[in-house]
Amino acid sequence: MIDPTLHGILSEVENDQVVLPAMQRPFVWRENRIYYLVDSLLRRFPIGAIMLWKTATLQRYRRILREIDAKSPQIFSYETSVENDSKYLVLDGQQRLTSLFVAFKGLYNHRRLFIDILSGPTEDKDPGDIYYDCRFLADSEVKALNSKSKNGRRHYLPMRDLVRIYPESAPDIGYRKAHELGLTEAETKRVVNVYLRCAAVMGKTLQVIIVDANPPHITPIEEILEIFVRVNSGGLVLYKSDLLMSLLDLKWNNIQPELQELVRDANENRPFEFTRDDILKSLLLAVGAETRFDRIVKDRKQVEELAEQMPSQMPQVRSAWERLGCILTDDCKIHSERFFRGGHRSLLPFVLYLSRNSSISNENKRKLVIGIYLSVMSGIFSGAEARMGGFARKTVANSKDFPLKELARLIRRQYGIDSLDRLLQRHLDLTLNIVHGGITLDKNPDELQRDHIFPRSKLEGEGYSYELVNHYANFHFLRASDNANKSNKPPHEWFKKPGTNSPYTDRDLEERLLTWELLEPGQFEKMLEVRGRKIRQKAEALLGITENEFNILLSR
Repeated sequence: MIDPTLHGILSEVENDQVVLPAMQRPFVWRENRIYYLVDSLLRRFPIGAIMLWKTATLQRYRRILREIDAKSPQIFSYETSVENDSKYLVLDGQQRLTSLFVAFKGLYNHRRLFIDILSGPTEDKDPGDIYYDCRFLADSEVKALNSKSKNGRRHYLPMRDLVRIYPESAPDIGYRKAHELGLTEAETKRVVNVYLRCAAVMGKTLQVIIVDANPPHITPIEEILEIFVRVNSGGLVLYKSDLLMSLLDLKWNNIQPELQELVRDANENRPFEFTRDDILKSLLLAVGAETRFDRIVKDRKQVEELAEQMPSQMPQVRSAWERLGCILTDDCKIHSERFFRGGHRSLLPFVLYLSRNSSISNENKRKLVIGIYLSVMSGIFSGAEARMGGFARKTVANSKDFPLKELARLIRRQYGIDSLDRLLQRHLDLTLNIVHGGITLDKNPDELQRDHIFPRSKLEGEGYSYELVNHYANFHFLRASDNANKSNKPPHEWFKKPGTNSPYTDRDLEERLLTWELLEPGQFEKMLEVRGRKIRQKAEALLGITENEFNILLSR
């Protein structure tokens, strides 16, 4: 029987008896959430239930982290339990248990948790505020903070030392510390309060729910996994990937660390955020399987077969993601994650093609670039997993040349897009990316935003149609601070004085394919015509195809 006190639970974590099952995702909490959790404990708030699965059957697991390095990607190391060696696997509560262990016994970014023993007063605080000031600090930082304690009336001590004090000894030890610091009577009461609360923390009884604690009423593995999915996500299909990963792990023991390493390598030095689920879907396509996780997990035998087939595809899939990253940045000039507004599903057919073709001609690379823009801008696969999977398996899988005509035909049939002009209207941000020849939106110091060139309200007041007001040629990227100050001033005035910031220069306008003449009153329609043509010419240069050829491609 597990000791439900915080001391008992953390001891079992330390002894590797409370561990994490294979389906658990990485630890994601940052310092501030840990501070709130510790503050809740010190204020004697409930912190929610912990759900554990007690099992003596063979299971794949990993240890709960003792130290957190938030700056490094997490690559899991898994172990296999020994038959009849009972483990408690965490179904719900990983973030809290890891946070508590790190707070009271471990390190966060190489720093220990300290508490200001003079914190805790409720004056001038809202109940939602943190009362007890805890921080992860290096020894040098603590020394600097405590050296100012006489002026600031604060003093930091290691939390791990305070929680080891016996509760009955806490008042005397706290009083002696206050006397040592030369504190007032009111300050001494604060210190004693902190000592008492910290000393009592480890004795707090947690709400622990045990699944399978009383055999022979053993819950089947499929139901255990479904419990995990539901308590962590409300049963959303999105999280069926966790269920699939845990089932695959029973046969392919290294699947999770291998996928994590592939994700890290695919994203390294690139502006993208490809995920484990993206990689997993591309592997499923590589073996000709369904990619909808909720359907796969219903067939346990199929999952076992996939676990035997997929490892052999890892080298080709790894190479495909790395090559795709180069094509996206070097050839497509896409440098921001924000452009994949429908997620990465639109890219999966291209990963499959690259995994099946280790060497491609320049002509096929050109087709890939055109295809990527077609796929991402149209959104043909963004909300349609079945359509993407069917196109990839039936059309892409066995094509030596990338099936660009078939993709164009699918887009025209589904959305009626039959010209470059209509495609550019589908994805304004990516169209403006073409205008700039590739632009960085993520972490851009100007925090670029999209807005109209000629003000929408004035155009609508003049009777212009929705289509003309919101034509792609009437949009541009501007600084966020400019957008906050933007008014209905006509563009020939606003571009010269955008709020308090510096005016836009001739070079700024040239980069946007604009001229001062096109911004003058009465030039809106001419601006759409001239700038629209220039944008399509930029698209021709980027895609390596004329507008007429592009239109023919979409009209077949």
